[in-house]
Amino acid sequence: MAKPKPPTEGTPLCNVEHIEFESRADDIKAGLIDTFLNLQRIDTNLYIARHLLKGRHSYNAVYGGQVVGQSLAAAAATVEDCFIPHSLHSYFIKTGSVDKPILYMIDRIRDGRSFCTRVVKAVQDGEAIFSCQISFHHKEPDAIKHNSKMPEVAAPEALLPAREAALEALRSKDVDEVTAGVIQHFLKEIPDAFERVFDVRPVNPGKYLLKEDTEPMSMIWIRARENLGDDNRLHQCVAAYLTDLSMLTTAVRPHMRKGFVPSMSFSLDHCVWIHENEFRMDDWMLYETISSKAGGSRAFIEGKLWSRDGRLIISTAQEALIRAPKV
Repeated sequence: MAKPKPPTEGTPLCNVEHIEFESRADDIKAGLIDTFLNLQRIDTNLYIARHLLKGRHSYNAVYGGQVVGQSLAAAAATVEDCFIPHSLHSYFIKTGSVDKPILYMIDRIRDGRSFCTRVVKAVQDGEAIFSCQISFHHKEPDAIKHNSKMPEVAAPEALLPAREAALEALRSKDVDEVTAGVIQHFLKEIPDAFERVFDVRPVNPGKYLLKEDTEPMSMIWIRARENLGDDNRLHQCVAAYLTDLSMLTTAVRPHMRKGFVPSMSFSLDHCVWIHENEFRMDDWMLYETISSKAGGSRAFIEGKLWSRDGRLIISTAQEALIRAPKV
């Protein structure tokens, strides 16, 4: 098994200092810190991101998880190290573009002895595209403790990366024309930069790639290919970055198997609860997502991010807009 690459040289993410690049993240072969989560501090409580990742290759809209991760990075830069993020509640107000910088404005709502609260507004062309409220908790000892049981699934080493699984599915003799078209679309839409940085392996490739009927649920193993070092805040921001991954498609996938093609789909809001302070996103993590309800052109999705040793690291929830083509 290939070892993660050494961390890139440069300023740690938690300091959120200036690192210059002239091209977008999907145009350069650089590491996670230097591109997708890199921010420049331009004034007190004011940060700018210039290197943005598409959510889909054919669409210039910025990946929502990047805005979530950058918001957490910016907010974390305004609190002391002894405070750890435990919850984030956000709204996607307007689609952001990868062609223009995003300005992050921080409002320091409260600095208490046990909790700090920050409101982050992401602005592009003078208009808010995203807002969130983040709470930080001064680390305390356990009062009570329990943990749900992690699903029993195949180890990531026994599974193929998503692209390899998709190519193998296309070579299969039993793949029908509709499914083949969906898989080819999937391959075309994955941003190259994302694949360079993250290794994603579906637990059940047949259902993930619509070769089999499925319920609105999904499980994927995921990790950063790059060694991220020992800064807990960086791992928390990377985790927040990844939590938007696969949530919307979890709700849509079983309906696409039956021929449904959405005319519009995007995340409306996104909530993240971080239960553990110490974990590594350059180790394998299992992301389990399930959609329990869809109707009225909206779908509700919940997620659980598990460490390989069975700890529930993060819980997520999201509502997404999913529209059908007009007849």
